[in-house]
Amino acid sequence: MSAQLLVVDDQASILQFLRQTLAHEGHVVNTAANGEEALAAVHEQIPDLVLLDMVLPDRHGLEVLREIHARFPRMCVILMSAHIDLETAVDAMRGGAFDVIRKPFKIDQLHLAIRRGLEATRDAAELAALRRRGQGFARTPGMVMSLAPAMQEIYATVRKIAQGEKTSILIEGESGVGKDVLANLIHASSPRGDKAFLEINCAALPEKLLESELFGHEQGAFTDAGQQKQGLLELAHHGTVFLDEIGEMAPTLQVKLLRVLERQVFRRVGGLKDITVDVRLISATNRDLSAMVRAGTFREDLFYRLNVVPLRMPSLRERPEDILPLADHFLRMYGLQFHKRLSRLAPDAVGALLAYPWPGNIRELRNVIERGVLLGEGETLDAAQLNLPDAHLSALLGGPLPAAGLHLEETLAAAEKRCVRQALAQAGGNQTRAAELLGMNRDKLRYRLKMYKINEEVREPAES
Repeated sequence: MSAQLLVVDDQASILQFLRQTLAHEGHVVNTAANGEEALAAVHEQIPDLVLLDMVLPDRHGLEVLREIHARFPRMCVILMSAHIDLETAVDAMRGGAFDVIRKPFKIDQLHLAIRRGLEATRDAAELAALRRRGQGFARTPGMVMSLAPAMQEIYATVRKIAQGEKTSILIEGESGVGKDVLANLIHASSPRGDKAFLEINCAALPEKLLESELFGHEQGAFTDAGQQKQGLLELAHHGTVFLDEIGEMAPTLQVKLLRVLERQVFRRVGGLKDITVDVRLISATNRDLSAMVRAGTFREDLFYRLNVVPLRMPSLRERPEDILPLADHFLRMYGLQFHKRLSRLAPDAVGALLAYPWPGNIRELRNVIERGVLLGEGETLDAAQLNLPDAHLSALLGGPLPAAGLHLEETLAAAEKRCVRQALAQAGGNQTRAAELLGMNRDKLRYRLKMYKINEEVREPAES
């Protein structure tokens, strides 16, 4: 991804080195030696990304950062400094910095930071363009916009269905893929976005308690019902109710929910009066509801009412483009939460993250990064600190099978794909070197790149 970059540093040797190095990567590079030159260049050139030294002869880097951010709030700025403490890093992030890197840095760390910054800038620009056309949607808390084609298709569908404010939506996908985040996005992008968004997990509560939470109850309806209680459906009037793990709902509650969908009315537990509500229902499941309908464990009429617009969330294995942006997001989040200096991933950690199959999806990735940040030291999180398990690869090497079993052909293919990705990561994108690491020729590697649709940016060796 080539871009226009501005490098700001008062040392001529650093400016020359970065200009040559980044130009070699295909970027257009301009330079500035102080804060005033930097601000003038920003206004004149409007670069895609700014590399800004913290210590300048005329102004402090944080001051320059704030001025850039005030004029161009979406411009990506990466701060560089030989002396960074936690307080300064937090101030920089609050001031609008995308990242803060410590000098001296390894060039691959700089390339990674620039690539992520440009991806984030491109994502923000696309969202801004969509909003200008009136087709955009709102970012929600904890959300990282996906770069994967499968998720882009989902976003396109969300833009269309968000305006159908009463249309029921069923989100399907494995546990941990972020179905709740997508539901929140749909709500926030709809005309109901300024109203209540209430959610409940149908598998987390016993049947009677779930009924009370969802529909409410009258005073004296049961032993502990000391006073009247409004349920989520009432509290979310004009808003949205998100029913997670809908496949676990008991048949008796399925009947009551069907009535809400058909007539927009219900009764509290122990009540005799119909209550009318205006709510949008978004449901989610990690089970095959069609199979449950055929087995008679889920009502067919309710299924069709819930499944007006089906959305399938891909697993993290199907969207490897998102692994590093998500990991970076969680790294920043937990670094600030735990007051740690950890701010970047080591190359071996990047390889390990890309090679791991993520059976627990985004939830597992988040937990792994949280543990790594909590237990890690220094500024860089490495593979050892991630401490990733590999149950599937262990099974291939003679260990026990995962408790849930595995699909052999899919596991073999996934293992091969992970090895190809890891070889590319270790080889810095050089196909010839990656092929050597895998014990094959480059043609065989290219065949696998095409077969597995691995769209890595590869760097060919210079011709001798």
